[in-house]
Amino acid sequence: MTTTLSRRGLLSLGVGIGAGTLLAACGGDGDTTAGAGSTRIVARCWGGVWETALRKICPDFTARSGVEVLNDPGSDTVPLLQQKPGQYDLAWLIGNEAARGLTAGVLDPVDTSRIEKWDSLVKRLADGQTNGGKVSGVPISYTASGILYKTDKVPFRITSWEDLWRPELKGQVALQNAPSIGGLFLVFTGARVFGSGPTDYEAGWKAVERLKDNVQFLFNTSTDGVNKLAAGSVAAVVTIADQGIPLKSRGVETVVPAEGSTWSVQNITIPAAAKNKDRVYDFINFMLSDETQVKWAREGKAAPASTTATLPSDVTANLVETPQIAENLWPIDWYEFGENIPEWTTRWQRIFGS
Repeated sequence: MTTTLSRRGLLSLGVGIGAGTLLAACGGDGDTTAGAGSTRIVARCWGGVWETALRKICPDFTARSGVEVLNDPGSDTVPLLQQKPGQYDLAWLIGNEAARGLTAGVLDPVDTSRIEKWDSLVKRLADGQTNGGKVSGVPISYTASGILYKTDKVPFRITSWEDLWRPELKGQVALQNAPSIGGLFLVFTGARVFGSGPTDYEAGWKAVERLKDNVQFLFNTSTDGVNKLAAGSVAAVVTIADQGIPLKSRGVETVVPAEGSTWSVQNITIPAAAKNKDRVYDFINFMLSDETQVKWAREGKAAPASTTATLPSDVTANLVETPQIAENLWPIDWYEFGENIPEWTTRWQRIFGS
């Protein structure tokens, strides 16, 4: 199962350098093997903006704990954890990948009693990682989905997800292509807007079929959709809502509809074969401290998972997520969603001919 990861503004997602070649996120040179009793932990985090954010944040953790964090940037992490047990102490995974890893036995269930701020996390985020009493990952940050549109090309004000289906947008919408979660989220949206509820997936699929006439462009990387919008090639794009903020001066409005929204989460997970689990829990608690949550939000331009962090104005200026939006996030069962991705991708491709 492949999931395309997308990131912020007009930044391209960085490409990882490959497993086994480690970049120091904080600290210097030397042996990169994280064995028992080591003062190093080895992370698998995404490249690009995430790698940059990690490099800026980890020195504080090292200064306080004496533990160096090394990062091997990249994606396709769950197969790598299966192939190289014991190489990584922690892995950053989105919701469905964390669920997949726990189900496959390559991740440990999280001991939430060791997470100091577990009860302070945005409830939707924490609930989405929990299945059968087991927790797949610890949410560190999240991004809400939204509609970005050009005010000079859309002859009405977009306020609802239902507006995407209006005839005035025929041939004017860009969506993320499956198997990326950003596109498949439209099934959830259609189920809520046109069906009997969030699990009325057949109504959701019928809505996606009707939306086809309005779709001009399917993108694999979120920057492709945003660039099309900025150039005026499309009138509206469904993507990470925060990506519209830098485009406001170019006549782009960003809407997270009041009826709620889908979302993606950035989790820290613990590989079952990790050798330094105690230090990983220390790192997770460091990441959820109010100070680090502010720094992570500033560098990664993603909303904090903790509800106790107070963001300064220079950080909130780059985020659309507010406490009200957090309250309106739709519940997502990442376990069920992950299981559906292969079948849903096939159905999506039949509709769009991709």
